[in-house]
Amino acid sequence: MIIKDYKSARHLSSRLEIGVDDELTKARVGLHVADVLGSMIPSEEIIPPKLSLTAWSEVSDFYEYSRDMQLEMHLDAKIEAREITSWWLETIYQTEYPLLERMTIFWHGHFTSNATDVVWPQFVYRQNQLFRRHALGNFSDLLYEITRDPAMLIYLDLQVNVKDNPNENFARELLELFTLGEGNYSEDDIVNAARAFTGWGLDFEVGEFEFRKNYHDNDDKTFLGHEGNLNGDDIVAILLNDPNTAEFIAKKFWAEFINHDEPDQSEVERWATAFRDSGYEIKALLNEVIHSAAFWREENKAVMIKSPVEFSVGMMRELGLELESYTVLRKANEQLGQDLLYPPDVKGWRGGDQWITNTRLVRRYDLISNLMLEHTEGESNLEELVRSRVSSTELAGGMISMFRRLMDRLSCSTNSDQLIQWLLAETPTSQPNCEASLLGMLYVFLRDPTYQLK
Repeated sequence: MIIKDYKSARHLSSRLEIGVDDELTKARVGLHVADVLGSMIPSEEIIPPKLSLTAWSEVSDFYEYSRDMQLEMHLDAKIEAREITSWWLETIYQTEYPLLERMTIFWHGHFTSNATDVVWPQFVYRQNQLFRRHALGNFSDLLYEITRDPAMLIYLDLQVNVKDNPNENFARELLELFTLGEGNYSEDDIVNAARAFTGWGLDFEVGEFEFRKNYHDNDDKTFLGHEGNLNGDDIVAILLNDPNTAEFIAKKFWAEFINHDEPDQSEVERWATAFRDSGYEIKALLNEVIHSAAFWREENKAVMIKSPVEFSVGMMRELGLELESYTVLRKANEQLGQDLLYPPDVKGWRGGDQWITNTRLVRRYDLISNLMLEHTEGESNLEELVRSRVSSTELAGGMISMFRRLMDRLSCSTNSDQLIQWLLAETPTSQPNCEASLLGMLYVFLRDPTYQLK
């Protein structure tokens, strides 16, 4: 499938990435969709900017300290967890592979945990690295590893799941939210999955998963028709062999990349089959999505609301706006309803229309005003802003060159049309007057309701 025009290339960029790079999007016209997807995926593991956290060895003896010292360590942990969120937002802004970060966010919302409940930022950071490592890799590998992830062990109480007192929290969410989906298992399946995972725990001294055989239930269990002395790995293998797992993930991809309506069942089943046949390669599922008729239908374009992170970091990437501190962006996204590492509950962020309320829309407009003011104070128009920022071309990428072309200002309509084509997924609801400066037009379009869409 060939990308036939700029509008199609922009649709692909806006759905798969965070922010639309105008120059890169132009270069994608005429290319095969599969080749473009390949260029979005790094050929080797990407190591994000380093983040300094307290070494685990300094907190592993937490329970030996006084109550006052423990409270102080908890306070330090909360501060460091917030620093991880700011670091992640900066990583998203700086990345050369925005699809990788987009999928890292996706898996964070799928296999949810909350930094407040996990407590220890070292585990939160490690889980973030896990999601990034497998974001575009293999789902089965990710599923096996998440059952041993320290943050997940704490968040869903796996570390207190023992044979004499099985805890069903992880087993229930594993079936309902991570793999099969509601209606595809029984309460007995939950009970027996919990029994199979007994003994899964955390060696707090070294901060790693450990299997505690004395706490494991070695009696026979029946799970989804399979019987035997099953353990956690057996449960995962059975789930991966169940067609409902691939279909459940395919439906999640429909909501992520197509629309929030009821998915086309035949399309989802086709995706799921390809996903399973590939051995659960995430790239294979994405490839099915972007080659589907549903992805390219006109009625599915410009109908999805940008998440707060897509909106805020995407805007910064598009305009080449840098921040000295990403704490302000973290706080802004918290107000907008997407505080990374702090999803509202185990179901994650709902997305869709819930991203926009009257209050949150006003806050989006406020963020536009604040960012524009911060980067244009003392500048009379965008042309001067561009001239003053030529040195940041490397970070701004094609955006600065876009503005430099716009400086020619052949006519008001020409500049307006170029801005609309690049920044907006659909025709704007309002137009600036013809006397408006380029900066004035930009401000109007960023505040247009269509800028909230992708």
